Amino acid sequence: MATALQQQLAAIAANSTHQLDLKAQKARHSKSLLFEPRDAASQGFDTIYQICYEGFEELCMLDARFSAFGRSLFSEQSKSEDRTQMTAAENGELDRMLGSFLGLVGARLLLKPAMKAVEWLVRRFRVQDYNTEAVLLTFLPYHTSHIFPALLSILPSQLPPMFRFLHPYIASLQSPPRHAVLAAAINNQGFFSAFSQYALRVARARHHSAVLLGFWASITAQAVNGMVDATRSGREAVQKQREEDVLLRVLPILQSALSIKGVPELYLGACMIMTILVTKASIADKVLDAMMDAIAGAWTSQTTEDGLTCLAVIAEEKEHVALPVKVARAVLEAEASARLLQQLSQRHRIDKLVLGIALSGIEVGNVPGLVTLIHESAERKRVDLSKLAPQLALAALPDTDDEAMLDASQVEEPNAEQPGSDSAGPDIPELNFTGLPALDDEAASFLDPAMNISFGAFHSVFETACARESGVRVVLDLPRLQRSRWAERPAFLTLLARLWSSSQKPFVRAKALEAVVLEMRAHKSPLALDLQALLPYVIVGLADTSQRARQAAAKLCVTLRETYGSSAGNIAKTAAMWAKESVHGAQTARLHSLSAEDAQKFIDVALLPILEDCVLDGQHVSRALSQTLKGSESSTPSTGGKEAKALKTSLRSEVCTFLASHATVTPVLRVKLNILAIINKVSKVGSDARKKFLLPFVKEWAAMPYEEIRASCAAEGIAKRDLDSAVVGSMSYRSSDEVSVLQEIAAGGSDSAPEIQSIAVKRLGALFASMKPAEQTALADYLLNIAVGEANVSSDALEALRTIQYTTEVLVSLVEGLPNAADLQDEPSSTKKRRTSKTEHSTSRKPEPAMLDAAIRRITLVLEVLEGAHPEKHPQLLQGLFHLLGELHQYKTLLGSQLVYLQGLLMGCLLSVVKGLKDSPKSANVDRSVIRADLIVETVRTTSSTQVHNTALLLISELATWAPELVLHSVMPLFTFMSTTLLRQSDEYSAHVTDQTVSRIVPPLAASLKKRGKDLVTGASELLLSFTAAFEHIPLHRRSGLFQHLVQTLGAKEALFAVSAMLIERYPTDSRVEPFVSELMGHFPISTQLLALKQYLDLVFDALSPKRNLSNVILGFGEKDAEQIEASVNTLLQAMARLMENAGLRKRVAKEFAKSSGEAGTLRSIYAQLLEQTMQISRDLASNDELRDAASSVLTSLLGLTPTKDFIESSAQLMQTGSDATRQQVFQSLESRVAQAKRGDSTLQQTFLEVLPNCCIFVAQEQPVAVRHAAITCMDQIIEKYGKRDRATVLQAAKTVSGDAALGSEVVSLRRMSVLCLASMVEVLGDEFIPILPKVLSRTLDCLDETQSAVKCNKQMQSAAFGFATAVLNHLPWMYSAEYLDRTLQQAAVSRDIETDASSAFCALAPSKIQAEPMLSSLDRTFSMIVETNHEDAVQQHLDVMRRAIQHNSKRDLKQHSAIIFSILLKAFDLRRTKAAGEEYEDYAEVFAFVDTVAVDVVLKLDDQTFRPFFIRFVEWAATGMPKKDCTGRNLRLTCLYSFAYRFFDQLQSIVTSYAGYLLENASQLLNTLALKTDEQRALLQILLQTLSSSFTHDQDDFWQAPDHFDAIVTPLLSQLEKAKTVQVTDYITPAITELAAAAASPEHHKAMNVAIMAYTRHESADVRLAAVKCERAITERLGLDWLALLPEMLPFISELQEDDDEDVERETLRWVRQIEDVTGESLEGMLQ
Repeated sequence: MATALQQQLAAIAANSTHQLDLKAQKARHSKSLLFEPRDAASQGFDTIYQICYEGFEELCMLDARFSAFGRSLFSEQSKSEDRTQMTAAENGELDRMLGSFLGLVGARLLLKPAMKAVEWLVRRFRVQDYNTEAVLLTFLPYHTSHIFPALLSILPSQLPPMFRFLHPYIASLQSPPRHAVLAAAINNQGFFSAFSQYALRVARARHHSAVLLGFWASITAQAVNGMVDATRSGREAVQKQREEDVLLRVLPILQSALSIKGVPELYLGACMIMTILVTKASIADKVLDAMMDAIAGAWTSQTTEDGLTCLAVIAEEKEHVALPVKVARAVLEAEASARLLQQLSQRHRIDKLVLGIALSGIEVGNVPGLVTLIHESAERKRVDLSKLAPQLALAALPDTDDEAMLDASQVEEPNAEQPGSDSAGPDIPELNFTGLPALDDEAASFLDPAMNISFGAFHSVFETACARESGVRVVLDLPRLQRSRWAERPAFLTLLARLWSSSQKPFVRAKALEAVVLEMRAHKSPLALDLQALLPYVIVGLADTSQRARQAAAKLCVTLRETYGSSAGNIAKTAAMWAKESVHGAQTARLHSLSAEDAQKFIDVALLPILEDCVLDGQHVSRALSQTLKGSESSTPSTGGKEAKALKTSLRSEVCTFLASHATVTPVLRVKLNILAIINKVSKVGSDARKKFLLPFVKEWAAMPYEEIRASCAAEGIAKRDLDSAVVGSMSYRSSDEVSVLQEIAAGGSDSAPEIQSIAVKRLGALFASMKPAEQTALADYLLNIAVGEANVSSDALEALRTIQYTTEVLVSLVEGLPNAADLQDEPSSTKKRRTSKTEHSTSRKPEPAMLDAAIRRITLVLEVLEGAHPEKHPQLLQGLFHLLGELHQYKTLLGSQLVYLQGLLMGCLLSVVKGLKDSPKSANVDRSVIRADLIVETVRTTSSTQVHNTALLLISELATWAPELVLHSVMPLFTFMSTTLLRQSDEYSAHVTDQTVSRIVPPLAASLKKRGKDLVTGASELLLSFTAAFEHIPLHRRSGLFQHLVQTLGAKEALFAVSAMLIERYPTDSRVEPFVSELMGHFPISTQLLALKQYLDLVFDALSPKRNLSNVILGFGEKDAEQIEASVNTLLQAMARLMENAGLRKRVAKEFAKSSGEAGTLRSIYAQLLEQTMQISRDLASNDELRDAASSVLTSLLGLTPTKDFIESSAQLMQTGSDATRQQVFQSLESRVAQAKRGDSTLQQTFLEVLPNCCIFVAQEQPVAVRHAAITCMDQIIEKYGKRDRATVLQAAKTVSGDAALGSEVVSLRRMSVLCLASMVEVLGDEFIPILPKVLSRTLDCLDETQSAVKCNKQMQSAAFGFATAVLNHLPWMYSAEYLDRTLQQAAVSRDIETDASSAFCALAPSKIQAEPMLSSLDRTFSMIVETNHEDAVQQHLDVMRRAIQHNSKRDLKQHSAIIFSILLKAFDLRRTKAAGEEYEDYAEVFAFVDTVAVDVVLKLDDQTFRPFFIRFVEWAATGMPKKDCTGRNLRLTCLYSFAYRFFDQLQSIVTSYAGYLLENASQLLNTLALKTDEQRALLQILLQTLSSSFTHDQDDFWQAPDHFDAIVTPLLSQLEKAKTVQVTDYITPAITELAAAAASPEHHKAMNVAIMAYTRHESADVRLAAVKCERAITERLGLDWLALLPEMLPFISELQEDDDEDVERETLRWVRQIEDVTGESLEGMLQ
């Protein structure tokens, strides 16, 4: 046991933040929802913040409520916040904000921006550790989504106890299923409470979503249901306590949910949970009232309907009806409450709710529709409203209740005394007896069909009288009914019997039964009576839908038994039969009567024991009597569980006959229906009853007029179809007469209605299973004839045929009974036979179309029946089905149709039968000779249906497995057919069919070929051709699996090469074939692949041989000419080469060769054979120009197939004995291997370096150029990758390559390769290369000179030469002399014309590798020569080299060599002059700008002491360096000067403003004298003004305020306004004047400028005046009030300008005036007047 100290240390460790444990901190930082831990660990908080903040911004655009968190959780400051350094109060506030944000973002967690935002909470605030509960509850609604496992992966190891159910899912990182969450909610109180409080908290903050509330409601509802179910075990006290615990746990949550307003989803969820709670748990009324009060007080217009539904459910669960007044008032005040309640009543019980409203005492009369609802509810609940709510008592309608109203005392009403006396209902209409017929005949009976009209009148009166008890008594007391003489005259009892058995209104039926009981008990007959005539009607009463009626019928049954005059168990033999001759009028004679003794026994044994059950269940009497009549022993509650005494068979038969006779005679259809329902369940015992009574009755019933029966059924509320079904259902299978009657009815005999015909057909179908086989066969044939015919019930017959369960004999009979096509041929008459010749007689005639149609329909129906009859269980069908398949081909010929549907059915049946035979032990006994594979093949060949194809192929496949010898001779045409149909289908079923066909047909086919000693590929060539021909049509996703299955089934060692070759040869231009073949071969072992390549090459040899064999069979070369064969062989060889270049194949070969097992030896043997064959074919095809290259590529690929070590061993012999082409291929293969080898492989390093001297051997004059080239290329690869491991060997190789056989060769390509190789050697050898460098560099530059001077420049040679020069610069820069540098720079300039990147690389590197003095001197020496090339790109590149040299070297070095720099710059500046006369002048614009850029870079690197003299010299050079006569040259130089000065002033700004003093004199002179006659003069003026403007703009030292400077420039500058006619003054002149005004910021200077400008406003030229006004506007806009201080002096001029003759001047002046007014805020109108 751990000590106290150990426990304390463990606790500290568990809570430690591991601030000093870097590994723990890294692990904690790597927890992420979006990134893998490895990537997350390397991310800084700045990176994370940037990613997450993007998501947060997107969230803000979706919902503005997120913006508030931008100042806290997502602020810049949050990046530096650390929870471990925060106080408890700060952490608490942070937790509050995090909880709020999680609640809001929970609705959008499936969006990427939301996950990015939550990622910030995880990475910065570690919410998964500090706010685990909030995070889990936020993500919980998405527990089945992909984001939940990501959350589980970052959770801490210790979860809160309420979430322990997640531990298994955290371990497996799987989403927890819903049932796991639900189980936690049921059993974990903490989780249930926390989840509910979270949902309520989010809803209260208005951050809820439909996802959260829907998930909470569904989980909580199911959890409450589970909690309540869990309380149902244990003692009652324990159950009650558990229920109270559940209520205490759930109700506060529901109350809180209802208190949150404005969240309809939450309200609906609470109502749903309450509904479950009140219906499942036992809750006191007081609690239910409180729940109802909460619901009614919280609803809104949106949720009223949901609230009312919940109130209705709760009200039904209350013991008392009364509602709280608040609830009733809330219901009444709700909008459209009556309408909502009316709609609700259609779906739910609302009786107690509306009655509670009525009892609340609130006035409801003014609510339309509510009073009606209350009254209807009162009637349903049998409540007398006249006592409870007199103000709502309405006139009762006679047909609105099915049972009498209860007295008000039966309804519990709190706080009210129960009424103690009955009260009559409201008054009923006066009874009118005038229309009642007189009953003069004492024997008159209302059960007599002749009394139907009289009964109708009495029925109407009785219904009206039933509104109150007194009315019933009045009617029954009518003298004509002779109530007191009921035992003598049948009128009274028959009236009531017919009423209770035929009336549609339950309360009428109950009243009639109660009246009979009362009367018979009140006026008992002194004599014993046998009232058996009423027994059928009593049985109907016991089956009534009204419990009250059934209760009265049970009493009547007891009373009826009492009339026999003997007690229970005693038999009264002297009882007289009541109404023996008249009960059914004239039809009474047809009745079969029971003896009184038998009637009593029937009542005692069959009826009395079941009365209690019948009262409870109206269906019980039918079940019990049918069981009794069948003789089944049963125990009933009435007998205390003891077995009831069974009736004798004779008595049961008599009772059946008795009931059947009454069913046939009675005019009451309900009695017929109920009695027949009992008899129809009795089989053998009822045979006599059926023969004597039911059989004739059924015939009569079928012949009765349809409308008459329909009207009678409607009067009694019975469905005619139910009655017809009962009548027809009385017929059984036990006698042929009964079956014949059903068949006669089904056929339409006796004018049967279509409805009853349909029922007869269904009855026949139901009887089928009970018949004997012979009868079944006859009936099936009968039904088939009906189904085939045009009868009304053909569809019913067809349905019956489909539902019948057939025996094998019947199915065989149906199939064998189908018509043959030959039997349908019309035969000529006998007279005509004698007249026709034998030939004519033998010629068949075409059958009648009607006969053909009938035959086809019959076949179709039989096949449909077979399809549903599980033909696999009936193997005896095989012969008949194959015979039918042959017949179908005859029918197809006769009809000219494919009969696709029939073929599909037949093939499906055959397939099922064959499958059954395969699995059946009795299959050996089946006659296999009946199998006709040729018919199946013919079916496949002649039909276009894909479904038939598939089924037929599956059938052939099954037969090939079961009886291969019968089908193999016929299968080849199938594969030809498959190539054009089935293989092109993309569905899964077609793929399954193909797989089954291949896997079941091909193996026995292959075994058969081997057995006969035939070559497998040759024998299966047609099969292979079929598949390869369909390749391009096979869906892409099926190709690989299909061909792999085919090859595996045939045997990869025999067929893989053939399939590969056939595909490649057939589709030479399809780019998909070779990758597919490579993939196909990759599925098999490497030994199989090499063997396939060898066999493939054997096939090529066969194709090239004079006597072709295999290639003719599988490649079809026998049908091609020599040219086509040669093209195919070329395709095969090239494809083979590419197949062997597959990286996967090479890896697998290397892996197998590395093993020392026998398998590796086998592979080497196969490879050796392959190599020998390849060399042989290379030799054979050496003279063939078309195939030589292809054979060479095969050898090259083969050489690259094996590991390097094996390759070098095998190539040694090739180098000695092989041809020059072979040597070249060996070098190329070796080069490829070097390129692919890893630098760290020490074994390969040594191997390759050992090869290097051998390569040098082949760099000799006697070797062909191609071999030398290949050897040098290979050496280059080896040296570049491994040369540093053995410098001595590399140096020796360098001397070899620099010799006459390589670098000194006249072949350009060889020299180029040598230069490239030497460049690699320079990098490897470094200083050790110095001895041979002069020679190599000189030769290289000579090669470059030759290349540049050639008619067509060799770009590759040029690139190689510059590459070598660059390598020397990189590794031996001090060896690069001035001579070499000059030559190289000149060549680089020339190379710019052909855009060589290598020269650019050299020019970029040289300034950084060569010191300043030699570099700059070389640039100076070569500048003129570069300019003479007349390539502006070359000049710019030269200047760029200078610029790089300036940037690279230090200020000290540049200062020392500034003279060279300035010399180059002056030459560069003079380019504008020297190139002015040339056509390429415009092309040099970029060069001129680049010169200024370089000059500025020079300035930045030099100090003022060094640069100022140059600037002065530059000004003199530009201003006076050219003769005065050469104005153009001088102007161009000045343009260069001011162009540079403009960049100079603009970039360095105020630092160099003083340099403007050197330009001032020249600038003033130019402004005064420059004539704008030429383009160069205008350009000079433009750049001069820009330069001055830039100087003015950046003057911060008051340079231009100095009077000397200002006075020198102001007049010449302002005079430029006079040039307004020739230039646009607003472009450069006005901006320069404006900037001068801003720079010379003194009143005196401003006044001088203003005076001069105002003078120009009076110039004779309108253009000058307009320019002066625009200038004033620009200065006013720039200086504002500072300039307008001169306004008084301006006003006279403005006044004159407003009246100027030129409209443009006048308009511009008005704009100036408005501008002045805007600046000053005052109007000038008064000043100008």
